[in-house]
Amino acid sequence: IAVIAAQCELSLAESRSPEEYEEALRVIQNQSRKMSRLINDMLDFTRLEVSTDRYVMEPIDFTELVSFVCADMALIREKGITLQCEAEEGILFCGNRELLTRLLTNLISNAYRYGKENGHIWVRLRKENSKIRLAVQDDGIGIAKEEQQKIFQRFYQADNSRSGPGIGLGLSMAQEIAHFHGGEITVESDLERGSTFTVCFMSESEPLG
Repeated sequence: IAVIAAQCELSLAESRSPEEYEEALRVIQNQSRKMSRLINDMLDFTRLEVSTDRYVMEPIDFTELVSFVCADMALIREKGITLQCEAEEGILFCGNRELLTRLLTNLISNAYRYGKENGHIWVRLRKENSKIRLAVQDDGIGIAKEEQQKIFQRFYQADNSRSGPGIGLGLSMAQEIAHFHGGEITVESDLERGSTFTVCFMSESEPLG
């Protein structure tokens, strides 16, 4: 809001060139989009916490969902990063398709944001006995040990000099969605070597509500 107000005041203070007006409008547009994402994310948090019946739980072909999301996200190729998907066939899960898509999208987006030039992202889905494991691994900048538990806090962002354009809600939303499905999310990371986020579900889990 402060950036938008400053741009408006600056533009109205005196006459400016069309190029300067265009640049000011571009800044205002970017900040408006950021605010819109923030508001939508906050609304989603509220719905998950107080309106859990809004999200229909149904049998889902988890293998298919993960494969489709990865195929879409692989097209981004931000910073020349390549995305590879290894999804075990025939994994079924009872959950909400919209939320599970959001969870995986957030984790992959995070991997892109903190990935290195011409780096890699690996998404793996497999079933181990009664558990389903979904892992998103990257070879990016990594996360310091002292930061690893804080990254799931709402609005938290690690060292500003290393953070991307996010607003600090992607990972906390992923954790909230995992908990909603009776799952847990963990992270393993080393600086300059990359990170692996793993979501573990019970194959017959029920939503925590």
